[in-house]
Amino acid sequence: MTTGSHIYLLLWKNWTLRKRQKLRFFVEITWPLVLFFGLVWLREANPLYRQHECHFPNKAMPSAGILPWIQGMFCNVNNPCFRYPTRGESPGVVSNYNGSM
Repeated sequence: MTTGSHIYLLLWKNWTLRKRQKLRFFVEITWPLVLFFGLVWLREANPLYRQHECHFPNKAMPSAGILPWIQGMFCNVNNPCFRYPTRGESPGVVSNYNGSM
Protein backbone atom coordinates (compact mmCIF):
# COMPACT_ATOMS: atom_id res chain seq x y z
CA MET A 1 0.00 0.00 0.00
CA THR A 2 1.15 3.49 -0.73
CA THR A 3 1.30 6.32 1.75
CA GLY A 4 -1.69 8.02 0.14
CA SER A 5 -3.91 4.97 0.62
CA HIS A 6 -2.79 4.65 4.26
CA ILE A 7 -3.76 8.24 4.92
CA TYR A 8 -7.07 7.77 3.11
CA LEU A 9 -7.89 4.69 5.20
CA LEU A 10 -7.00 6.46 8.45
CA LEU A 11 -9.19 9.43 7.57
CA TRP A 12 -12.05 7.12 6.58
CA LYS A 13 -11.72 5.17 9.86
CA ASN A 14 -11.60 8.41 11.86
CA TRP A 15 -14.69 9.77 10.12
CA THR A 16 -16.56 6.47 10.67
CA LEU A 17 -15.78 6.48 14.38
CA ARG A 18 -16.83 10.11 14.71
CA LYS A 19 -20.06 9.43 12.83
CA ARG A 20 -20.99 6.64 15.24
CA GLN A 21 -20.24 8.62 18.43
CA LYS A 22 -22.28 11.75 17.89
CA LEU A 23 -22.04 13.11 21.44
CA ARG A 24 -18.24 12.78 21.50
CA PHE A 25 -18.02 14.43 18.08
CA PHE A 26 -20.22 17.30 19.28
CA VAL A 27 -18.06 17.78 22.40
CA GLU A 28 -14.83 17.68 20.35
CA ILE A 29 -16.15 20.46 18.14
CA THR A 30 -17.81 22.66 20.77
CA TRP A 31 -15.27 22.47 23.63
CA PRO A 32 -12.48 24.36 21.80
CA LEU A 33 -15.04 26.90 20.57
CA VAL A 34 -16.29 27.48 24.12
CA LEU A 35 -12.73 28.00 25.33
CA PHE A 36 -11.94 30.37 22.46
CA PHE A 37 -15.06 32.49 22.97
CA GLY A 38 -14.39 32.51 26.72
CA LEU A 39 -10.95 33.99 26.09
CA VAL A 40 -12.41 36.55 23.68
CA TRP A 41 -15.00 37.53 26.29
CA LEU A 42 -12.29 37.91 28.97
CA ARG A 43 -10.24 40.15 26.67
CA GLU A 44 -13.27 42.37 26.00
CA ALA A 45 -14.28 42.48 29.67
CA ASN A 46 -10.78 43.45 30.83
CA PRO A 47 -9.24 45.77 28.23
CA LEU A 48 -5.52 46.38 28.16
CA TYR A 49 -4.16 49.52 29.77
CA ARG A 50 -1.13 51.52 28.77
CA GLN A 51 1.85 51.21 31.09
CA HIS A 52 4.79 53.53 30.77
CA GLU A 53 8.32 52.19 30.48
CA CYS A 54 9.51 51.17 33.92
CA HIS A 55 12.96 51.97 35.32
CA PHE A 56 13.87 50.42 38.64
CA PRO A 57 16.59 51.69 40.98
CA ASN A 58 19.79 49.74 40.57
CA LYS A 59 20.77 47.25 43.22
CA ALA A 60 24.29 46.11 43.87
CA MET A 61 25.11 42.44 43.56
CA PRO A 62 26.83 40.64 46.47
CA SER A 63 30.08 40.67 44.48
CA ALA A 64 30.19 44.50 44.80
CA GLY A 65 30.63 44.19 48.57
CA ILE A 66 28.48 43.49 51.58
CA LEU A 67 27.64 47.10 52.47
CA PRO A 68 26.41 48.18 48.98
CA TRP A 69 24.45 44.93 48.68
CA ILE A 70 22.68 45.41 52.02
CA GLN A 71 22.05 49.11 51.23
CA GLY A 72 20.49 48.11 47.92
CA MET A 73 18.23 45.59 49.63
CA PHE A 74 17.02 47.97 52.36
CA CYS A 75 16.85 51.24 50.41
CA ASN A 76 14.69 49.75 47.64
CA VAL A 77 12.39 47.47 49.62
CA ASN A 78 9.19 48.65 47.91
CA ASN A 79 10.83 48.38 44.44
CA PRO A 80 9.46 51.65 42.95
CA CYS A 81 8.95 52.17 39.23
CA PHE A 82 10.10 55.43 37.59
CA ARG A 83 9.20 56.87 34.18
CA TYR A 84 12.70 58.07 33.38
CA PRO A 85 16.12 56.39 33.63
CA THR A 86 17.46 56.35 37.15
CA ARG A 87 20.90 57.33 38.39
CA GLY A 88 23.38 54.54 37.80
CA GLU A 89 21.78 52.98 34.70
CA SER A 90 24.64 54.04 32.47
CA PRO A 91 27.15 51.34 31.51
CA GLY A 92 30.18 51.01 33.73
CA VAL A 93 28.58 52.50 36.88
CA VAL A 94 28.82 49.87 39.60
CA SER A 95 28.19 51.74 42.84
CA ASN A 96 26.26 54.96 43.33
CA TYR A 97 25.64 54.24 47.02
CA ASN A 98 28.64 56.26 48.20
CA GLY A 99 26.56 59.25 49.35
CA SER A 100 23.54 57.31 50.55
CA MET A 101 24.44 57.38 54.26
